[in-house]
Amino acid sequence: MPKDLFHVAPAATFLVANCTALDNAALLLGGPAAQKRLRKLVDELTTAPMLTRRHHRELDALEDLLSLRHVHDEDRIEAARFAAIDPCDPVVEDICMLLDGLQEARKQEIWLV
Repeated sequence: MPKDLFHVAPAATFLVANCTALDNAALLLGGPAAQKRLRKLVDELTTAPMLTRRHHRELDALEDLLSLRHVHDEDRIEAARFAAIDPCDPVVEDICMLLDGLQEARKQEIWLV
């Protein structure tokens, strides 16, 4: 039985499966620049045979965005965009679920190496 020549990374599978929700979250939390960065990452991961160091850095940046790591830094766009979000908005729960899913997918990468 033939084997696959490469394995699709769980993080790539997660990003593609949740592309629209991640796109909306990136725009909401980081603005158009974050949205563009996410779209570029998704495009690259759909054609890459394996994750590169740069892909891992981009996934780290996405994880930082979803986890609100930089919202306390007044010099970053994330602070202003986060301040505009109503904590009761259902999107907050969606972002938390996206973060959990991304972190879980990235943990699966460790076991595949």
